[in-house]
Amino acid sequence: MRYFKKTAEYLFKLEKGKRFLLLFLLSLPIGIAIAAANPVGALFDWLAGYETGNDSFAAAWTFGGTIPAVPTGIAIAAAFVLMLFFMSVSVTVISRSLRVGVFKVNGIFRDFNENFIPVLQAVFCYSVAALLIKVLTTAIIILPQGISNAALSATISAALLVGAYAAVALIMSIGILYLPYMTFNGLNSFHAYTAASSAVSGKTFPRMFGAVAIPLAVWLAVSFAVGAAGSRLASFIVEAVLDSALIVYFITLAFISYYEILGLVREDYPKDYFYYKPRRKDK
Repeated sequence: MRYFKKTAEYLFKLEKGKRFLLLFLLSLPIGIAIAAANPVGALFDWLAGYETGNDSFAAAWTFGGTIPAVPTGIAIAAAFVLMLFFMSVSVTVISRSLRVGVFKVNGIFRDFNENFIPVLQAVFCYSVAALLIKVLTTAIIILPQGISNAALSATISAALLVGAYAAVALIMSIGILYLPYMTFNGLNSFHAYTAASSAVSGKTFPRMFGAVAIPLAVWLAVSFAVGAAGSRLASFIVEAVLDSALIVYFITLAFISYYEILGLVREDYPKDYFYYKPRRKDK
């Protein structure tokens, strides 16, 4: 849990949570768009009314029609644009704080421009990966449809979906340093992922997998539980907040882990974090 603790320290302990608040506000527009594009509550609605014998790819893609196609498409396009803009700003703020010890937005458009190219490559790759994951999960939904027993079919579908999320956590753990390698080293996507996967190996990998998988599991469990409450509005609000917090966590985890794994000196620790000098009394 080393990398999880270091990330939590950066977000909540240093500067008493102000870092998390700023990064959360920057990530909130992205979280809202993602919650609209991929509502986890819809997954619960689909499981609650689960029926067998429907092997339509289109029906499985929308969880049996619980996700409307047109609004979802608009939300996906909005999520792409918002990720490109606000992630660029967040990456600049985090990387600058680690390099020179200054955590603030100097100018939102200036900070956006500073890391636009690496974030553009990353967002494109993330979008392709998300599309492939969606195709995989859709195929997983279709596979058990031939089983006549609805309860058994739903159980198998849920188990396969959990396995798919575990695979996502595995891939994310291997490539968590992907964006920092592009930001700091100027590598292209392929070489950045290769370097990232090489850095996260041996004893480092189990620690990183825990730092990635546990927050993902909490996000999925809470989103699913709120979806069970039956209120799509409440589910949307909770998912938007969780998605925003998860974005903040993973971006910060990537850059903090980059410094920790490579043994680089961080400049973001305030001096009073290490020691305290009491004021001298006037004689």
